[in-house]
Amino acid sequence: MKRWYITLALVIGGFFFLSAPDLSAHGGTYKGPGDTVPPGGAPAAPAAPSSPSSPSTPSTPSSPSTPATPATPASPGTPGTPSAPGKGPTTGPSGPPPTDTTTWVFWWEFNKDRFLNLKAKVHDSGTQTDGTGVLVGLGGGAKVANTQAPTKPQIQNIIVPALQALVETEDDRDIATAVMIALAKIGEQPEKAREIFTKNLDAQVQEVSETSALSYGILKDELSIPLLIGLLQDSKEAQKSVGRSEVPVRSRTFATYSLGLIGRASTDEKIKMEVADLLFNFLITDTSASKDIRVACVISLGILELPEPTELVAKLGEILAADQEDDLVLAHIPNAMAKLLANVPPGDATRDQTIDSFLEILKNKKRKTLIRQSTVQAIGMVATANDPRNKEIFKVLENTADKAKDQQMKHYSAISMAYLGVADPDPDGTLKVVTEYLMDNMKKSSTPYEPWCGLALGVMAFMLNDAGQAIHPSAMDATLDKFRKTKSPESKASYAIALGLMGNEQAKNDIRDSMDRVSETTYRGYAAIALGLLNAKEHMAYISEIVEESKREPDLLKQASIGLGLMKDRNAVSKLLGYLNPEDGKKPRLAVLSAVATALGFIGDKNSVQPLVDTMGNDRITALGRAFAAVSLGMVADKDALPWNSVFGENLNYMAAVSTLVDQQTGTGILDIL
Repeated sequence: MKRWYITLALVIGGFFFLSAPDLSAHGGTYKGPGDTVPPGGAPAAPAAPSSPSSPSTPSTPSSPSTPATPATPASPGTPGTPSAPGKGPTTGPSGPPPTDTTTWVFWWEFNKDRFLNLKAKVHDSGTQTDGTGVLVGLGGGAKVANTQAPTKPQIQNIIVPALQALVETEDDRDIATAVMIALAKIGEQPEKAREIFTKNLDAQVQEVSETSALSYGILKDELSIPLLIGLLQDSKEAQKSVGRSEVPVRSRTFATYSLGLIGRASTDEKIKMEVADLLFNFLITDTSASKDIRVACVISLGILELPEPTELVAKLGEILAADQEDDLVLAHIPNAMAKLLANVPPGDATRDQTIDSFLEILKNKKRKTLIRQSTVQAIGMVATANDPRNKEIFKVLENTADKAKDQQMKHYSAISMAYLGVADPDPDGTLKVVTEYLMDNMKKSSTPYEPWCGLALGVMAFMLNDAGQAIHPSAMDATLDKFRKTKSPESKASYAIALGLMGNEQAKNDIRDSMDRVSETTYRGYAAIALGLLNAKEHMAYISEIVEESKREPDLLKQASIGLGLMKDRNAVSKLLGYLNPEDGKKPRLAVLSAVATALGFIGDKNSVQPLVDTMGNDRITALGRAFAAVSLGMVADKDALPWNSVFGENLNYMAAVSTLVDQQTGTGILDIL
């Protein structure tokens, strides 16, 4: 089947518009409005646009300063230089214009899942009194869960059999990849799922083969560890399993991420340590030209949540200090170290050494930019309360924001300050200094750093609230004031999201009114998300109207639907289902089908199950359309509250991407897959 190409990318420079990467029901990209992801191996300082006729190679960038952007033949534009406005949807494989990857939108889209936590909000609908149901024998008025989650019988008797039947009767790569990912996320009947994965492991279509390797990890299948180790190591037995003389690099890389997922999920301490040892040993012994596997090793080590991580952190620190590995690999080490140290108590010697080494890197301007970007991110993550070095950390971040030549380093410093403020939340100490700094820099006029400071205030407020604390009211007032005064839709969207994260009730009407004045559809989508975060049910009818009127704007349709989901609007699903089967009998456009399926999946309401199953079984719909229905069912019935790949995207330096991590052209990097 000839693959569909559709224009759903977001270009951020002047602001948002639609352009053109490949849409794949393999999962499709999930990085927000326009499904945009930054190019792999983005440069330390974005270069001038290059000729569209010669895209760079994503998996083996010649140096960290050369972007690998298969779907974006033009290199990222210089930050702060607006790109020309787009002409709207087009078809064909042509790439979009230059994209400013330093905008706040990219960070948000890689990190939003933990803030939205949409499925948990939809499923947790409180309790209701049962008068005639299954608990009536226990006495009238028994309390039962009033959840919108799909029921166990729905999953076991409807969803899983339908997915299995589809993959067994259809020979299409989109359907095969979508069904495997869906079955892995659901986790029911693991033996049958494993059988399907193994059957597709030797598929001649590389996308299908590598997806099967990844599916074992999403399933969290400990029994597959020997197979995955063989794939990683390119063993003779693994070569036979893939039907090739060598295991492709992409399959080996996906097996690496699978091992990380299984190690993270395992409750067996021995398995966790075995995975950690395997990945670290491969990291230090692999000499292949491809950096993808070693990048995967580092990132996967960072998500393991080891009971005793300090030895591994120390060894990673030695590699970072030696500065002998490729920059793209080294760039992921600070973030991995910080994640591993998340639960290590203050005062630990390894944590102290890590903080000191990070300070040294940030003071050393000779270290490569990609590494220093990551260290800016990581140093706020490793800070702890009452550490006298917090003043020094703040000064280093302040200096980075004021003087760093690299725009992304400047911007990451704002988020790192937010983490620093949460780590040391004394209202008269570090938190106060950080809050005042972010407020002051948010108030300045027309600098790209301002919306990052606003977003950072929102992130900090959200995390403080989670810890039972609160940001100073002046920060909420200042952010609302900045929102009211800001004209730029891109910046205004940042403040809207920040206000939502803060839970600033006073902002509800301002955000709603702005949606009438600002016409950009992507801004309106973010505003709808902000209203959802604020649970602004008084504006539910207005957002519902947007959903009903957005048939020609599928991205706004998706964002507004998610906003309704955050408000727990029971009617949101029925509105979306109406798009799947229009009353006029016409087939929905692929872009609409993709947006609807994605929104239904994010919301995760049990009422969408049967209509999605019917859509998936409707042979009058294209194979790609049916595959998107399978994607949605996998999301609806997911065993986990957050997307499986959110652990990889969280606090990631996405500027140091490789194609197996992010691939804008095909949507087949691990962070592209729904």
